[in-house]
Amino acid sequence: MQAHDLPAVLALQARCYAPEFHEPHDAFASKLQASPRSCWVVAGSDGLLAYLVSLPIEGDQLPKLHARTCPYPARPDWLYVHDMAVAPEARGCGASTLLLGEAFGLARSLALPQAGLIAVQGSLPYWVKHGFGPVAADNRVGRDKLASFGTDARFMVRDIPGA
Repeated sequence: MQAHDLPAVLALQARCYAPEFHEPHDAFASKLQASPRSCWVVAGSDGLLAYLVSLPIEGDQLPKLHARTCPYPARPDWLYVHDMAVAPEARGCGASTLLLGEAFGLARSLALPQAGLIAVQGSLPYWVKHGFGPVAADNRVGRDKLASFGTDARFMVRDIPGA
């Protein structure tokens, strides 16, 4: 993902998420600036098919939803999958598997033993299929940060083999 991709990323986000999850341009830009090698897009002949924004995180320092700043941690110890969207017409084409493979490969290269995410919009079953399991809010995600993602948000983690 590069800065010039952000308008298309925001347009796809608007197609895939309820309005309360639409993050502003500067929130995406800060994440991309903090960790450009952990943000990817899949482009098709007619435009953007999918994107994934992930961030190496130290402890409980993941950004709240809509956070406009995102510093890179001194000693990251897990990978946070912040946002992934696949265009409805591209679902089932393997874009999400490709993007998650990139994220897990990066986690291995950084020796990050786990990836975590906050599932929203009833997506828990989808993430379970990709190896994530729900856990209670813990030292990585406090209740206030989890609450910023809505009442049905669930924190999920998965181990990264070989990290």
